[in-house]
Amino acid sequence: MITTIKRTVELWKNRYRYELPQDIESRLSRLETLSHGGRATYVGNNRVLNKVVTAGMNFAYLVEANDLLISPWFIITGAYEISLTDYFLKNVTRDDHCLDVGSNFGFFTCLLSRLASNGMVLAIEPDRHVFELCRDNIMINGLQHVASAIHAAANSTGEELVLHRRVGRSGNTSVVCADESFTEMLGEPPAEAFTCAGLRIDDLLPRLKGKLDFMKIDVEGAEPDAFRGAQKTIATNPQLKIVMEWSPGQIASNGGSPSDFLDELSGQGLTFFNIDSGVVMSKSDVLNTDYAAGLVMYKR
Repeated sequence: MITTIKRTVELWKNRYRYELPQDIESRLSRLETLSHGGRATYVGNNRVLNKVVTAGMNFAYLVEANDLLISPWFIITGAYEISLTDYFLKNVTRDDHCLDVGSNFGFFTCLLSRLASNGMVLAIEPDRHVFELCRDNIMINGLQHVASAIHAAANSTGEELVLHRRVGRSGNTSVVCADESFTEMLGEPPAEAFTCAGLRIDDLLPRLKGKLDFMKIDVEGAEPDAFRGAQKTIATNPQLKIVMEWSPGQIASNGGSPSDFLDELSGQGLTFFNIDSGVVMSKSDVLNTDYAAGLVMYKR
């Protein structure tokens, strides 16, 4: 749609020989650069195939047809976590090495792979159902020369662990089992327990050739444990920028302390930034934020 508007404006300018004010030109350019959209078709086997346009780039994504958490609005709009999407569009470069921890169906895995076309992208996803989607989405987008999907859960020990899958809300898979009264209220069956291999992020350093430029992490409140397995990675990559889901309620539900976790991150030399404004956030600012799809962290 934005491209059509641009073409119409160009025809109008050529016909009437009138230049638009600079602020309107810049706004149209920004809309064209950051525009998102899509269309979808059910292809069987509980899968919907989506054509998605992100910043003028075409992607094909398979998502779960029965998912009620992410799929409905993704299918309708073709957009997913726009603030994170726009952050990566503005910052990731061709030679970057990226890690997508808690990749789900691979939206950011594929986006990062397209942006870091001469680099490397690794995706970690513990739920086999959505791991297979991520793996297949890498393949159907022709990104296998850049990206690989790993069926595992990031933790501090590398030992296997038990997770709990929310049927119809696989994006909420967690180490904590949702109460049956809660899932029943939502019309869901009880959460399904499964065992998954654990993986320390630090153990991926050889595969990443010692270099990591961007890490996206969204592991439903298990972030403290995942970060304890990434201390060497953070220490040896001063250029690393991290985008983390901030959900203090989930961290507390997993038995962690949000305040102590922020102290651990600060102790690794990380500073917190608002993803939209780029403004530095204090520990108090972060603690007073009930939820953020993306909290940016890096060493200054």
